[in-house]
Amino acid sequence: MGTASKTCSVILRLSELISAAVVAGIVGRYLYLLSSANAHASSRIIYAVVIAGIAILASLILLPPLKYSFYCLGLDFTLFICWMVAFGLLCNLTISGGCGSFWYWNSWGYYWGRYWYTIPQSSITQSVVGRAGCSEWRATLAFSFIGGWCWLLSGFLGIYVCVNYSGDQSSSSSGMDHASNPSRITRWRQKVGRGAAPNSEATTARSQV
Repeated sequence: MGTASKTCSVILRLSELISAAVVAGIVGRYLYLLSSANAHASSRIIYAVVIAGIAILASLILLPPLKYSFYCLGLDFTLFICWMVAFGLLCNLTISGGCGSFWYWNSWGYYWGRYWYTIPQSSITQSVVGRAGCSEWRATLAFSFIGGWCWLLSGFLGIYVCVNYSGDQSSSSSGMDHASNPSRITRWRQKVGRGAAPNSEATTARSQV
């Protein structure tokens, strides 16, 4: 594992952590407002905040650029899929008109702007809510998408590191085996050399006599 691979891994893990934290913070704020108004949240919102929580925990564990963080390929690709599902589900809530869609001004914008204090939800209109909380909603969508792609890139980086590191490890291990297990010819030469030494000494002794 080279320095470049470790640096890229840390950058991607930090990006995953930041993206998940932004989504969890914004969606958590929305859930808090719903709870204050005694309202129920969409299952898609719950799914998004759960995935954000899991991503925060996973990115913190995998943040150190150690060997195990590159081998978690299954987790990287799984979280990529989960984030893409969350992104698609959230986009589908406002696909009809973005910050001007019915769900947006009847739920997100209504509770984000705290209109429930003064206006019943049955009497709320788009003109009253306007674009309250629109930038936060767009940030949620953007960081859901960015976080998912960071997990995908981490998976590809893990594949690259595992393939190259495994090859180097195999080469080094084969070299050690070759060094510790000399060939038959080498062992035969050593044996012949040890046998030739006594014969040369005997020949020398006879010539001196």
